[in-house]
Amino acid sequence: MNLSQWIRCAVLVAVAAALPAFAQEEITTANALGRVVKKVAPAFPVAAKQLNVTGTQDVQIVVDEQGNVIDAKVLKGNALFTQSSLAAVKEWKFTPLLKDGQPVKFTAVVTFNYTK
Repeated sequence: MNLSQWIRCAVLVAVAAALPAFAQEEITTANALGRVVKKVAPAFPVAAKQLNVTGTQDVQIVVDEQGNVIDAKVLKGNALFTQSSLAAVKEWKFTPLLKDGQPVKFTAVVTFNYTK
């Protein structure tokens, strides 16, 4: 195998390894909320209450083929709400998303409103 063949092979292996990370659908917030079968509300953080802080926090979630939240990360919002938002959304359950009759992973953004 010459150098150019080896490079092509290495690139193909790298691309194939990266494919599972992209094997998910991105759906709208409204579509995701329509699929919720178990929703846990986040607790209002004590520190935020004491400081009289309110606001929203956007959380991106990854839902597996069975409808479980397998990953969540905060996209924007006050850091005082992060722990509460992530703990709550990781307990959510969704109806599986089907593509061509098969369940697939999906991502969506959920917004939490922290008001008194």
